Amino acid sequence: MIRHIEPSEHIRMRPQMYFKTLFEEKTLDSIPLEIIQYAIDQNSTNISVNLYVDHFSIEFNVGMSLEIYEDYDGDITQAEATLLKITESVPLWKKSAQESGLGELIGLIRINAASEWCKLRTYSNGEKGEFLFKEGKTETRSICGSDENKDYTKLTIKPDATIFPDLKINPTTLQEKIDEVRKKLNGFDIQLHIEK
Repeated sequence: MIRHIEPSEHIRMRPQMYFKTLFEEKTLDSIPLEIIQYAIDQNSTNISVNLYVDHFSIEFNVGMSLEIYEDYDGDITQAEATLLKITESVPLWKKSAQESGLGELIGLIRINAASEWCKLRTYSNGEKGEFLFKEGKTETRSICGSDENKDYTKLTIKPDATIFPDLKINPTTLQEKIDEVRKKLNGFDIQLHIEK
């Protein structure tokens, strides 16, 4: 009997296929770099990376749409679809990433699927959305109106230690890669903060 495997499940079963760069470099540096690339593609002008002991967060000054995503089975927002569905824009992201010095992209769906958990908070068009994903699947969602007049997104990710048992983000090499991207993008504002 042939069993249908969801994309997130396949990613978790075969991480070496989807995270080749991470396993070759023996660091998780490419994961925050991927989200930095996404923020840049969304025309963000201010990006902040915060490293903690076993997780990290990235904040940027662009909101993710909370409108319903039409091309998907089920009632999910466009923000969720970005983390749940491999999109046709991945080849374009790869080209853009290579030009900016970010190398081959992993894709946000792969990052989400390979995370123990992922939290998304975003403000867009007067609405606030908060989502919790576990192992690439939506666990909780909350969408409500917001009085805060801002466009903002924060992604907080805990890579799954069972998938990457010996890999961590290296702050030194990540800073070097961020500096390289900043240089290629003429001083683009990307800040790295290491939390003790």
